[in-house]
Amino acid sequence: MENLHLSYDEVVNKIPYRNLVIMQKDKLHVAFGEVLREVSDEDMFKNRKFDE
Repeated sequence: MENLHLSYDEVVNKIPYRNLVIMQKDKLHVAFGEVLREVSDEDMFKNRKFDE
């Protein structure tokens, strides 16, 4: 519960376990992977060749 920045008293005595689990799941996580960028349809299909 350190990542939620809660005191020991809050974790043990004040906040119900179910709420702690929900709070932990709702916590934002660091994003990773490739950055996606928007491309117009025209740009996307400009260099593609289709069977005719």
